[in-house]
Amino acid sequence: MKNQNALRLIQESIEKGLGFKSNTGALVVETGKHTGRAVDARFVVDRPEAHNLIDWNKVNKPLTPEFADQFFSALQARLQNQKTYTYKGYVGFLPIEVTTPSPWHSAFCENMFRSEPSAARETLPAGVEIPTIKIWHDPNVTVSGLGLQFQSEALIAVDPARMHVAICGTGYAGEIKKSAFTLCNFKMPEYGIFPMHASANTLEDGSRSSVLFGLSGTGKTTLSADPLRHLIGDDEILWSSSGLTNLEGGCYAKLIDLDPVKEPEIFGAINQEGAIQENVVCDSQTQQADFSSRLKTENTRGSYPLNFLKKVFNQKISAQAPTSIVFLTADAFGALPAVAKLNPIQAQYMFLAGYTAKVAGTELGVKEPTAAFSPCFGAPFMPRRSVEYARLLKACAEKSGAEVWLLNTGWMSGGYGKAQRFPIPVSRTLLTAIQTGELDKQPRKVHPIFGFEVPTSCPGVDAKFLEIPEGDSVRALAEKFISNAKSWADRVDSQIIDLGGPRLASSTNRASATASALL
Repeated sequence: MKNQNALRLIQESIEKGLGFKSNTGALVVETGKHTGRAVDARFVVDRPEAHNLIDWNKVNKPLTPEFADQFFSALQARLQNQKTYTYKGYVGFLPIEVTTPSPWHSAFCENMFRSEPSAARETLPAGVEIPTIKIWHDPNVTVSGLGLQFQSEALIAVDPARMHVAICGTGYAGEIKKSAFTLCNFKMPEYGIFPMHASANTLEDGSRSSVLFGLSGTGKTTLSADPLRHLIGDDEILWSSSGLTNLEGGCYAKLIDLDPVKEPEIFGAINQEGAIQENVVCDSQTQQADFSSRLKTENTRGSYPLNFLKKVFNQKISAQAPTSIVFLTADAFGALPAVAKLNPIQAQYMFLAGYTAKVAGTELGVKEPTAAFSPCFGAPFMPRRSVEYARLLKACAEKSGAEVWLLNTGWMSGGYGKAQRFPIPVSRTLLTAIQTGELDKQPRKVHPIFGFEVPTSCPGVDAKFLEIPEGDSVRALAEKFISNAKSWADRVDSQIIDLGGPRLASSTNRASATASALL
């Protein structure tokens, strides 16, 4: 059933000249200057009651309470003097209210958030305080337009102490979604619940669930939309004592190079009335989308509610705890194998590393492949110290007995620009073999530098895709891992550094490391 509120808001957006319908009925909009998250304009309000809980760094930059209060007050006053739309729903089980003057952004919220709280709420004792997330959003005004002086004209102020967010100067809808996600990630550890920047799917009865961690562009959405399984969620998942639940009520998919053959579920969902396509280039005559065009941005996006997909797990209940955990990475250097099994200590190390690679076109100024390390596979959205989330991962995985794998959706030996990227069907076949347990039955070889175990065969996968890369690129990437680990080495048990990561001068067989490491 179509969301009538979303359809009404979309029609009003068209009437206001804020977008148009594609030939398939989807709303097509532009987000202006910002076609992705404005990372330099995002700040965390540094209030005394939350100061010691935040991992202050280049991602979580402090904003003084005095300026934050001025900003919130000025933005709220502006919104009170114009027509606005207020969305009310849930993120997980936290109530959320979003006030904006933009009808299509309100429609985005209708697509993305939940209409009722998730089942994870049932794991909390009676009487526990549940705060409401409140977001004030105006893409049409800058900081100076509010009469304030700041280092940037756009500003995203996230206030964990009050569970409030104020956004101005950017039309990128992902700022709303990710700000709400950030506040959930701040709050959930207080309830003993593990929030994850991950997708998840399961069998129809909720068994053999699987969690897929990964940064943007690694395949979370694509691989979780599996015709053989039921989707729990594609980006933001809670792992509580009751199992897995979705924080969201929709999907926010990358649309660049969207292929109806390789990604039929997403293609069908994004190309219908009620879906919203951001910064997609359309033919001026036919209004047909060209998903291969990078004319406006590499980061074309689309939002749609979960019921636009054919196979979605019942969002009113929890799926069982996962039997498999998969860390997705898109290695651009041709240094990592297609897949590897991690022991518990390696899993903690890789979770804290959060490795992928950026390639030309994914970010402004990126011309050559660069290594990117984002703890928990989502540092911009995890405001607490990464070791807190790693402890939750360790505790949850130990209790469920989930196997942990690394799945490389990047480039084969030779790397970006020289070799092919692992085909989606290959990655999907490997993932299916992980989820069914078939891959765990295959013979494996210990990687000489990284120490994890690499399968040497998999039914349905050509042996050439399972080769272990060798040479300078492997050693160079290992050095990057080692250098990165220095930033968090003093916060974890030494075993995680000694036994979990790569070794360039190997003298110890680390394949037998167990779960005894303590964070």
